[in-house]
Amino acid sequence: MIKSISKKYTGIEIGSKQVKMTQCCNNCLCRAAIEPLPDNYVNNGKIVSMEAMSGFLKDMAKKYKFSDKSCAIVLPDNIAFARRLTMPAMNVDHLKLNLPYEFHDFINDRKERYVFDYCVLEMQYDENRKPVAMDLMAAAAPKDVISDYETMIRQAGFKLEIAAPEVFAYSNLIREHEAVEEINEPREYGFVDFGYHSTKLHIFTNHRFEVTREIDYGCAHLIQTVAAVQNVDQHIAQSYVMENYKDIWNLEDCRDIYEAIGVEIMRAVNFYSFNNPDSRLDRVYYCGGGALITPLTEAVSAHLSLEVRPVSELFTVLGNIPREAYISPAAAGITYQ
Repeated sequence: MIKSISKKYTGIEIGSKQVKMTQCCNNCLCRAAIEPLPDNYVNNGKIVSMEAMSGFLKDMAKKYKFSDKSCAIVLPDNIAFARRLTMPAMNVDHLKLNLPYEFHDFINDRKERYVFDYCVLEMQYDENRKPVAMDLMAAAAPKDVISDYETMIRQAGFKLEIAAPEVFAYSNLIREHEAVEEINEPREYGFVDFGYHSTKLHIFTNHRFEVTREIDYGCAHLIQTVAAVQNVDQHIAQSYVMENYKDIWNLEDCRDIYEAIGVEIMRAVNFYSFNNPDSRLDRVYYCGGGALITPLTEAVSAHLSLEVRPVSELFTVLGNIPREAYISPAAAGITYQ
C-alpha cells in the first residue's frame, strides 16, 4: 500500500495477543523479537487505542534495540483486502481507474474512501509478443485507517514506508527464497499459521497467491483447555502453554486439539488438491504462535502426506536463527523489496 526504496526496515506485525518485530537488511533477517500485549489493546483484530499502541511499540523497540526507523507493517485481514486478479493489459492510469471496481464484493462504501495498490505478478502475451493480460496481486484499505497507522507509527519513533496485507509478506518471502536458491521451475508453497484465534492455510504457486483456508482452532483453544483442566485463570494458562510448564503440551486434552487441527488441515489440503488436479504441493511450512509447540507440529505432520518444515528455512539470516523466526515470517517478509 505504501512503498519506498529503502533497504533497511523494522518489520511489525500486531496480533491479537502479541507484537512481532523484526529487523531486516537487504532482504535478510537480522533480528526478531516478540512481546505479549496487555489485555484490551486489540479487540476483534482492531487496535483499541492507537496512542497506547504507539507507546507500546516505542517501548518494545527500545527494549530490543531496534534502531532502523524505516518501518513496514502487516495490515490485518479485517481492515485490508487482498485478492489475486487477472485483468486485460492496460497502462498504469487505466489500471488505477479500473482497480477499485475489482473490489466491489468487499467494499460497500464509497471507493474514494479507500487506497488501492497492486503488484504485477506476470504479463501474458500473444503470438506477436503484444501484452494481452496481466496477473496481479491487489489490495485495498480505508484511507483513514492508513492515516491512523501512519500517526501511530510516527509517534512510536518510526516512519511508515510499507503497509500491506499478510499474503503480500508471504509472497515476498517466496520470491526472495526462489531468487537466492535460483528456483525457476513451477513450485507450490503452503504456509500453516498457528494463530491465536484460528489456524490459517495459505497456498501459493511460486510467489502467486492462490487461496487461504481458515480453521476455527487456534492457540486460544489450548489456553482455555489448560485453564479448565488446571483450574487456573487465562493468563496463567497462557504462560503454562508458552513455557510447556510441567509438560503441559502432552496433556491428553491438548493432544485432542492437536489432532483436530491436523485433521482440518488435511481436509483443507485435500480439498485444494481435488479442485486443482495438477497441483504440485508437496511441502508446507509452519509458523505462528503455535509453531514452537512440538506435539502440534508433529500431529499436523502425521496427518499430511507432505513434508512439514519450519518457515525459518525460507529466511536468509544474518547470524543465528532466533527462536522467534518460527512465528514471525510476515513481520520479516513485509519488509522485502
